[in-house]
Amino acid sequence: MKTPATAAVEDPTAGVELTPLSRFLGPRWWPTWIAYAFIRTLALLPWRLQVALARSLGTLAWYIARRDRRTTLINLRLAYPSLSEHERRRIARRHFLSLVFSLFETGLVWFDRRGRLERMVRLEGREHLEAALAQGKGVLLLGAHFTTNEIAAAALPQTGHVFDIMYKPSNNALLNRLALARRISRGGRMIPSDRFVEMLKVLKRGGIVLYAPDQRFDGAGYIRVPLFGVPALSNPGTTFVARATKCAVLPFVPRRLEDGSGYVMAIGAPLPDFPSMDSARDVARYHGLIEAAVARAPEQYLWSYKRFRPLAGEPDPYRGGALRGGS
Repeated sequence: MKTPATAAVEDPTAGVELTPLSRFLGPRWWPTWIAYAFIRTLALLPWRLQVALARSLGTLAWYIARRDRRTTLINLRLAYPSLSEHERRRIARRHFLSLVFSLFETGLVWFDRRGRLERMVRLEGREHLEAALAQGKGVLLLGAHFTTNEIAAAALPQTGHVFDIMYKPSNNALLNRLALARRISRGGRMIPSDRFVEMLKVLKRGGIVLYAPDQRFDGAGYIRVPLFGVPALSNPGTTFVARATKCAVLPFVPRRLEDGSGYVMAIGAPLPDFPSMDSARDVARYHGLIEAAVARAPEQYLWSYKRFRPLAGEPDPYRGGALRGGS
């Protein structure tokens, strides 16, 4: 059973205008163009050579990216206090390799037209998606921020269904424009995070949306729910979406194989009794899914992001416990 025809095919950017590239020719955009050309060049190389380069560059990034290294180690100390510092640093170094791998994966997603991506990805749990759609429900694929996110989204066409992806636009206008154009070229529709209502419309009409609400959230209605045992400002939006649309909520977990040869994208069974009457309980269940996924491949979670940054006036672990300023 295919999902109903929607405006997704006709409007792949959900109303976002693709700015002409001619507006990005000035010197301020040259670093972005150089990075884009670099990724495109890497995509031409044999995958085995790309894997070897990723390993070398991952080691180099560990020594160069001091700020991200510090953030990663702080997060791992918070999340895994029982591990030794040696064990945490081992995960951290592998995380930097995973970050560099994501750069090569971006090239694979954006520029490969030889079917290499499809051969490298195994999609599991398709039967859960089909069963939910057969009931006439919309489907919320509940993801999280792993370093494999670019390639995970690109695997969705293998389901044979139309799909939509929620994303947070980049502050770099050119990067956002390039990424949007390359992503929609693989099918589906990209919905910016500020068009939340559009996601509700898609789900109400029986569509599929990939949504990853695990990043820090201090907007209206935020709740504080432990993640890896650490209080984390969290988004209760999944509960609201599920209540408003009566959609099925299915976990979607990507994983890169340890040798870099391929990927497993797993669609889980619908979460039972979800949503509940308690948003904090729902988010805690979601965080439990993340923790279980991270346990299988801890280096692939986005540890270099300041997930545990507190509200203003509270002790900030990224500032040595000093009170966080600002609003």
